Amino acid sequence: MATLYLLRHGQTEFNLQHRVQGHCDSPLTELGVRQAHAAGTWLAARHVRFERIFSSPLGRALATAEVARGELLAAGLPEPEVETAEGL
Repeated sequence: MATLYLLRHGQTEFNLQHRVQGHCDSPLTELGVRQAHAAGTWLAARHVRFERIFSSPLGRALATAEVARGELLAAGLPEPEVETAEGL
């Protein structure tokens, strides 16, 4: 049986300002980047391997996915490229 993992983007500048982002984009803060690294490290420690990785095309989501994927690659887990999908 397949397992679905959902990962929310790390903290953004708009989060700090308590602004609703919607489809507006705001970059990750330093904390947001650390959160993405932590998510990837958590997944790597559990030897999670993905058949496909999807992300919203918004920068905050894509950056989070790429950083997390980088942690998996650093752990020696071969992972597919991140694919963007409208509507996520």
